[in-house]
Amino acid sequence: MGLKRSKNLSSAKKTCDQWFSKYIRLRDADPIGGRCKCITCDTVKDWNEMDAGHFMSRRFMSTRYDEMNCHAQCQRCNQYGAGEQYKHGKMIDALHGEGHADYLEKESKKLKKYNKQQLMDLADEFKTLAELQAKFKGIKL
Repeated sequence: MGLKRSKNLSSAKKTCDQWFSKYIRLRDADPIGGRCKCITCDTVKDWNEMDAGHFMSRRFMSTRYDEMNCHAQCQRCNQYGAGEQYKHGKMIDALHGEGHADYLEKESKKLKKYNKQQLMDLADEFKTLAELQAKFKGIKL
């Protein structure tokens, strides 16, 4: 079942952001219990108490919805520690291979624009992925 149609570009982006965030945090949650470890520190909390922390800021649309650019992160690191960008980049290289953080930094500078329909289509994809992760891990959304 599709999402309720957004009235404008701003609300479509908000809907997409919400489902992307849920998907990332569920993806990073452990298979039993739904607990996440912050990518930049040792904090462990329930998936719904974590942020979806972006390595390259969300203001860069070309990497805003890039799954490699975003990981479960505690609020202390993400909101009050400026995302701990250096540590986040090191962990991206550790997870995905050397040079991936540099790649994301270069990608983030590319111009990318989404229209309302593209954002709603992406939101539908992330909603499906989040629901699959939740089902697989026995987590109620």
